[in-house]
Amino acid sequence: MKKTLAILGILVLLGGIFSACGAAKPQRLLAGKWKASVASLEFQAFEFVPSADSDLKGTVNIGMLSNLVHGSYEVIPGAGKDARDTVKITYTLAMFSNTRSYFFTVDGATLTLQREGSGTSLVYTRDTGAAAATTG
Repeated sequence: MKKTLAILGILVLLGGIFSACGAAKPQRLLAGKWKASVASLEFQAFEFVPSADSDLKGTVNIGMLSNLVHGSYEVIPGAGKDARDTVKITYTLAMFSNTRSYFFTVDGATLTLQREGSGTSLVYTRDTGAAAATTG
């Protein structure tokens, strides 16, 4: 009886380990190209390129109206069960540095950004037509 319980306990433990390893981290899901689902006056597209050193930081290419702006980003994972993941995007436009923080979720091919302190969400879809470039 004790042997059977020990084996069952080991199997449950191994199942938990393998399921945790298979779950994609939010910062890895963020990587790639995203286009606005609906015409946006703020950002029309993003390309998130993780750093070789850390998948929590990287470069971001931002499509704004008719400009391509380069910047950086940092993912701040939510702590706790109900906490939300945040992405902090920093870019320079017309010699002015801008930093904006957004709560984000990735659900399949959909990226949803909600600016901190705002109830409005921006929705983007994964751009599958082109491979992600690693410009920086």
